[in-house]
Amino acid sequence: MIPDRKTRIIGIAIVAALAGAALGFWGYGAHQKRQLDKAVVALVQDASQRLREALSVEAGPAPADREATVRKLDEHAAEVDRRLQELKRMDASRNLALADATDSYLLTVREILRYQASSHWFHLGLSESTQALRDHMRADDRSGSWVREAVREKEQVNKDYRDYRLASDAFRTLLESFPADQAKIAPHVGVSPLIDQNLVGMARERALEASRQTAAEVEKVKQLEAFR
Repeated sequence: MIPDRKTRIIGIAIVAALAGAALGFWGYGAHQKRQLDKAVVALVQDASQRLREALSVEAGPAPADREATVRKLDEHAAEVDRRLQELKRMDASRNLALADATDSYLLTVREILRYQASSHWFHLGLSESTQALRDHMRADDRSGSWVREAVREKEQVNKDYRDYRLASDAFRTLLESFPADQAKIAPHVGVSPLIDQNLVGMARERALEASRQTAAEVEKVKQLEAFR
């Protein structure tokens, strides 16, 4: 009888030890998940703040210094890319759904910033090439070299406008799809880190209006009678 009692006691002790180990492992896993969630939400907050600042540029008046604007947008895009790489280095096995949603969110934010920067950069180049063409037309002397230069200037305007249009269209397209990315990540991080949809919509509309105005300006330049 005594050996049976000892066996039961040992069995109970083993079960208790296993239960304690399981609870400890579960507690450690829960702690790891909390740490992961906290780190990932911080990435989302940082990216959102950068994009919020960038979209405010579109929602306001046209920037007086486009070069400075491009530099700032490039910096934001580079920082978001670093956050994306940081996410990829994390062990996301504790919350794959959050990691996947964040990956998609950061990728979209980065691309929005990149194309926004590109649209401003190409707009700057287009402004320079259209002004150069106007100046050339005013210096009309109808010589052979003047004609050749006029052709070159018009080709440059066409190229700069094509580059601007492609970047601007991509920027607006990404803004149109952005609400879906926010909706995908909202259940995991809440709405507070995300961007007001009114700001997103306003930025898209202002970008569209800027694109229309630029198209009209380029059309006026194209109507210049270079070969009367």
